[in-house]
Amino acid sequence: MGVAMLVVGAYWQISRSNYIDLMPSDEFFTVTALLIASGTIVIVVCLFGFIGVWMQSQCVILIIDSELEKKLLEGLRDSEKRDEWDKLQQAERCCGVKNSTDWYGQIDPDYPETLPDSCCDGPNCGSQGRTVAYDVGCYQKGKNWVEDNFYALGAAGITLGVLQIVTVLVSCLLIMMMRREKTLMV
Repeated sequence: MGVAMLVVGAYWQISRSNYIDLMPSDEFFTVTALLIASGTIVIVVCLFGFIGVWMQSQCVILIIDSELEKKLLEGLRDSEKRDEWDKLQQAERCCGVKNSTDWYGQIDPDYPETLPDSCCDGPNCGSQGRTVAYDVGCYQKGKNWVEDNFYALGAAGITLGVLQIVTVLVSCLLIMMMRREKTLMV
C-alpha cells in the first residue's frame, strides 16, 4: 500500500507539475507531497518490521513484544475494557497479561489479591485469589495461537496484499478506458 501511495503521489507530482504554477493555492502540491511522504513512512516502517522479524532480530522482536505487553497491561487497568477482558479470559482460559498477579489491586483495593471470576472456574472463585486462577497469561496464549497459525496468517496477509494490487490495477485500467472513450467522443 505504501508503494502504491508513493507511486501515485510521484506520478501526479511529475505528470501534472505544469498545472501547479497556474493554481492560486498550493493544495495540489500539498496532496501529492502528503501521498509521497505517507507512502515513504509506510514503506520504512514495514521494512523495519519485516527485516527485523526476517532476521529474527532480538532487538526488534523485544521492542514489539514489550510494546504489546505494555498496551495490554494498560487495557487491563482500564475499567471500561473489563467486559472484553472477562470474555477473553473465559474463552481462552487465561488470566491477566503475564499471569494472575497483573490483576492485583485492580478488582478490590481492600483485598488486593482478588481476581475477576473470569480468571478461574466457578462462581465467586476470584475471591480465592491465585490458588484457583488459570496458570497461563493471555499474552502467552495469544502468542502461542499466532505461532500455531503462522502460515495461515501469512497466507491471509499475502492474499490481502495481492487483492490490493489487483484493485489498484483494475482502477488504473478503468481510468485508462474512460480517458480513451472520452478521447474518441471528441
